[in-house]
Amino acid sequence: MFKAPAGMAGTVPSDHLLSLHAVADDRRGLLAEISGLVTSLRGNIVHVEHRQVRGMLTLLMLVEDSEEGGDERQRLERMSEVLETRLDGLGVEANTEVSESQPDPPVRDLRVMTIIGADKVGVMHAITRTIADHEVPIIQTHQVASGEFMAFEIVVDVGGSNGHGPVDMDALQEDVRSTCEAVGVDVVVQPHGVNRARRQLVVFDMDSTLIQGEVIDELAKAADAAEEVEQLTERAMAGELDFEEALRERVGMLEGLTEDQLEQVAGSMELTPGASDLVRVLKQMGFKVALISGGFTFFTDRLQDKLGLDHAFGNELVIEDGEVTGEVQGEIIDSERKGKLVEELAEREGVPLEQVVAIGDGANDQIMLDNAGLGIAFNAEEMLRQTADGQITRDNLAGLLYCLGASDREIDAVRQPDAG
Repeated sequence: MFKAPAGMAGTVPSDHLLSLHAVADDRRGLLAEISGLVTSLRGNIVHVEHRQVRGMLTLLMLVEDSEEGGDERQRLERMSEVLETRLDGLGVEANTEVSESQPDPPVRDLRVMTIIGADKVGVMHAITRTIADHEVPIIQTHQVASGEFMAFEIVVDVGGSNGHGPVDMDALQEDVRSTCEAVGVDVVVQPHGVNRARRQLVVFDMDSTLIQGEVIDELAKAADAAEEVEQLTERAMAGELDFEEALRERVGMLEGLTEDQLEQVAGSMELTPGASDLVRVLKQMGFKVALISGGFTFFTDRLQDKLGLDHAFGNELVIEDGEVTGEVQGEIIDSERKGKLVEELAEREGVPLEQVVAIGDGANDQIMLDNAGLGIAFNAEEMLRQTADGQITRDNLAGLLYCLGASDREIDAVRQPDAG
């Protein structure tokens, strides 16, 4: 059983701290050797951060003097000299410094920025420079994936601990987004708190999100109305047309399509790269996964079966005698209905809206993303990117996992070859 050395049953508040920064080739038991050495010198470890990166141990340790009375600073300086000598004997490159103890600044409002994309020179500098220009303190950085595809987190305090009052969050987020676009990476910004770790429900749009392209455009090709329908689709997705009006007009052009033609289009649907892996991992991590689409149940039902989704919603084409009548029945799933369905799904699953994630690409996804605790624009129109909590581009769909707090190791542990 461990017994503290004499005189170390308790400690008193210290006016000075010894900071120890160490780097070494990692080996089993090295951290125990270092902490044992500090303890033997009657140091009390009040803070420690330790990581093993590519076979290297990196360590930050803050130590206070455990003895009472006398010259505290002088004792810590002697401790510093002994530590550097003995750590050198252990093969540890260490720097120590004794300074006055400072209270932590009040931290009132933390945000975590998850940066995702292909690794390239200058990404970290560009983003941290933008943050610094807003005089926002960076509390922590953390690499969660490395290699050709990288992801890292930057935690910032936007609550005014910089001494200049609360941060203009809209301006900060817009500048960080613009910087990330310029250097070719994606960013998602969200509160740093318990809700992030407790997220339980992920809701996707279908067209140009889980699948590539727009199903209705493929149906229009089969109906020889491709150009007219594509123009209406683009205007509706950009928010230039009322969604319901545009949908009914486009469906009217599909009159006469047969069920066989619908099946052919369904069979040709291509998943967005990484979508199958992403849904599989989300399910194995315990998330409920839903699909809310302004498309048609003929296709959402098939995608639900293929990916094992928990819920799927879409508009219902009227089919009579094996042919599309050019009408839809039931309540149209437009932007407002998508937003309402998110609320209904959260209630049904017993999940607070703050713990819901929504991903979409068009103007009709706006309310859905707004109603969720975390709204992410995927390969989206500019209007949606400006109001979402973050954006992910086509090649980075699987990066959603990092925004939900998963590490590279956790993802690899459940990931299997993409069968989609």
